[in-house]
Formats: sequence, C-alpha cells, structure tokens
Amino acid sequence: MSREPEPGLAQQRELIAALKNSRGFPHAVSDVEIVETHISWVVLTGQFAYKIKKAVNLGFLDFSTLERRRYFCEEELRLNRQWSPQLYIGMVSIGGSSDRPILQGEGEADEGAIEYALKMRQFPQDAQLDRQLDDGLLRQQDLLDLAETLAAGHRTARIIEYENDTESVGKVRAPILENFLPVERTIDMALLREVHRWTDRELIAMKPVLIQRRKDGFVRECHGDLHLANLVRLPDGIRAFDCIEFSPDLRNIDVMSDIAFLVMDLVARARQDLAYAFLNRYLEQTGDYGGMSVFGLYFVYHSMIRAKVAAIRSTDRDTEEDRRKDIDGVKHYLAVAVRWIRQPSPILIGMHGYSGSGKTWLSSQLLTRLPAVRIRSDIERKRLLGLEETASTESAPGAGIYSQDVKQRVYSRLLKLAGGLLESGFHTIVDAAFLKKTERADLAELAARTGVPVVLVSTAAADTELRRRLDVREQAHSDASEATVAVLNLQRRTCDPLDAAEQIKAIPVSTDREPDADEIVGRIRSEGVD
Repeated sequence: MSREPEPGLAQQRELIAALKNSRGFPHAVSDVEIVETHISWVVLTGQFAYKIKKAVNLGFLDFSTLERRRYFCEEELRLNRQWSPQLYIGMVSIGGSSDRPILQGEGEADEGAIEYALKMRQFPQDAQLDRQLDDGLLRQQDLLDLAETLAAGHRTARIIEYENDTESVGKVRAPILENFLPVERTIDMALLREVHRWTDRELIAMKPVLIQRRKDGFVRECHGDLHLANLVRLPDGIRAFDCIEFSPDLRNIDVMSDIAFLVMDLVARARQDLAYAFLNRYLEQTGDYGGMSVFGLYFVYHSMIRAKVAAIRSTDRDTEEDRRKDIDGVKHYLAVAVRWIRQPSPILIGMHGYSGSGKTWLSSQLLTRLPAVRIRSDIERKRLLGLEETASTESAPGAGIYSQDVKQRVYSRLLKLAGGLLESGFHTIVDAAFLKKTERADLAELAARTGVPVVLVSTAAADTELRRRLDVREQAHSDASEATVAVLNLQRRTCDPLDAAEQIKAIPVSTDREPDADEIVGRIRSEGVD
C-alpha cells in the first residue's frame, strides 16, 4: 500500500523547483539538473552537487523532520569522508523561503534554515563503475586496486560490539529474512522456495561462526551498500561513496557481507572474472580466508536484496512493460542466488614447479575462470612472519624466511586454510612449489580427508627463461616472492621429481609460451569430475 506524502514533502518539491531556476547558489552555475530517488534529490550544478533528503518516513528510515534531516546529513558526511574524503565537502543550510531559497557556504550559521543539504564535488555520471562496466572501461587492474583500497578501509573501520551473542546473531538474521516476504507477494516460484529453505538452514548452521566472527572483530562499521553504482572512478583512483547513513544495523556488518555485495553485483552482470580477481586480492590483503565460511550466506543475501527491491518497485509501476521488466529482474537475481547454492563440488588444485616457472601467473588465470580462491605461499609466508607483502629480507637460499622450519609452518598454514575453503565449497588453488614428495602427499591427504578430488598443475619453462624471469623479478622488488637464481639452483638439487603415479594425475604446462588457460580449466574440471 502506498504511503501518503509526509508533512513537508510538498514544500520540499517547491524548494527543488525553485533551486532549478535559482540564483541563490554561492558560486557560479551554468545549468541545474535534478536527479530524484525515492529518498532524496541531488541538485547538480556543474562543479558541485547538493543532496537533499526527502521528508519521508519509510519505516527503515525516518527523514520526516528538519532536525532528523540535519542529523543524517551530518552522519552521511562523517561516514563517507572515510571512503572518499575528496568528494564530500560539508553540510550546508538553505535559508530564505521555499520559493526563493538561498544556500549558505559550508560551516556558515544555519539560523533560520528551512532545509539542509550535503555538498559534494560533482563527477560525471559515466564515471560510476556500473557505467564504466557497460562502456567496456572497467579492467581487472581496477578491481585489484579497489580490493586494496577497501581492505585498508575495513582494516581501520570501527569494531562493533554487541551486548550478547543473541543480539549479534539477530542483527544478521533479521535483515536476511526480511527480504523474502516482498518477493513472495510478487512472485511464486520453486526457485524462491529453494533459496528460502537454503537460507534458513545456513543461518542455523552458521550461528556459531557468526558469533565467533563478531568476537574476533570482523563486524565493523562498513559501507553497507557496496555495489558498482556506488563506486566511482576519480583522478586518484576508484572510491566508494553514498554509504548507508540511515541505519546502523545495515552498515554495522561483517566485512565479508560488505564485499559480497560487490562480488554478487559483478557475477550478476556476467563478470565472474572481475568478481574473483577482486575477491582474491581482497583476501590476499586481509588474510581473512576464514570469512569465506559465511561468504555464501552474504552473497545470497545481497542477491535477495536486489530481488526484493525489484519486487517492491514492480508494484508501483505505471505501465505493464515496466512492471514486466521488474519481474524479470526478480527472476534474474533469484537465478543468481540459485546458481550459487547449486555450485558444483569443490576441487583442490595444487600448483607445482620451480620458482619462475609461471605458477602464480597461471593460477591468476585459472582463479577467474574456474572460479577459485587461491592461497599463495609467498604471501602467507610474509604474513606468518609479520612482514609486508613486498618486504625484502635478503634471505639466503634455505635460510631466513626460507629455512626448513619456516617452510614447514607455511605449508601447514596453506593446508589448514585450504581445508576451510574446501569445506565452504570453493574450488581452491594452493600456489606453492610442492617440490618435495611429502608435501604433495600432505596435499593428497587433505583432499582425501575432505572428500574432494585433487589435481596437480605442473608448470615448467626452459632454464634460460627461468633465470631471466627471476632476475627481472628480483630487480623489480614488487612481488612477495624473494626467490633468486640461487634459490632455483637449490631447488634443482633438492627436489623430488614426480613419480609415475603423480605424473598420471598431473597436468603438465609449458610456460615458455602463453598457455591456453581455458583448455587447462577444462582439464581440471575433467580430472575433478566437475
């Protein structure tokens, strides 16, 4: 049932109409354009944009009074400056009258204010990442850089505390289940019932994990609405904007929920490659592989948010064509959720080969195509020792960070992380040399213990090419690996060649020339009976 206009909304519409033809801006304006959403107006003036909240009370948000609109303007400014300080300038008051408004400068006295606005630097609409994707301008490197930016933001975000375990689980459960009723009122599908049943089971199964995640500090003050349309390419990089200011419950969430929205959005737009490039780089930056146990729950949750929005919008359409498009949107996001729920059983992939043989390069191609989550020994070694990813220790071959003791600890960590990923249903790539037979035996034992197939991808290149790559990497100082030609020589002297049984199961790949990654993925799936 549609709501009656809240008190003050009529006066606001008069104000917006006046601003469109106003001379009351404190700066030069060539043209004024108005963008309207269901909760705000954005007044575009060329150099600056002014966001004005509608005087509405929708239940999940309440902007019905001037004082509340002022408070939420201040909140939006505080929160978004953490993500994109270069966009958010300040809060301004609007004086005068609804038919002759005058905008004050940011920070000026607001006595007699009739409204408040958030002042931002205006950016071209085609700089938003949803537009960038549609225009073919979004590249994998963009998502890798964004993953680093968001990981840094989450790292410093405020940790949220709750009174007890029941409250913390309830904060997760309630918004997830609230998505279903609006969709059920709009459409009756077996797929919807399947998603609902899966979600109920997952919430029960994940309860101890959700509690532990909160105790471990992974519930933080996040963005809350992290999808492509709320990301923008600025001169200094891609930044998030327009985070949720009106509901602490929707932004005080597990960091995995925050990034799951973006991953889901990319997958829903048929860009699994970008989604998994982003996801893997985020995990490399944070080390939060344990969070993948709840990632699926949040992926489906955000699919259902989009389905709910489309369902609600369909009930307020003027034409049958628009309503049908919204219903198609509901079906699309349900299908995205169901594909996640029905994804095939996981495969364990171990990379094998000398330093410089192309293991990491090739696994980067495989993880976006399978798709898979990758764990890199070079990165986990540095993390284990409390070092930055590209820190140089100048360790001698077989010593320092490459000592036998450290090596054993690293491989133990890799297998533990891989076990958790496999149990959570993800194809898992362990990017390490696996030059010793005992290491490969441990990999096979993990596969047997978790009931998944294991595939060894064995990379090789000519000796001159191996040495050239290692020399180039050593000079660049931009990779987590510190392997040198001296390390390569030690590996050659101490490695255990694959035996006959291992060779039968291995996929040999020469990287002297760029291999066909799609063909290798096909072989992995065939070996894994995917």
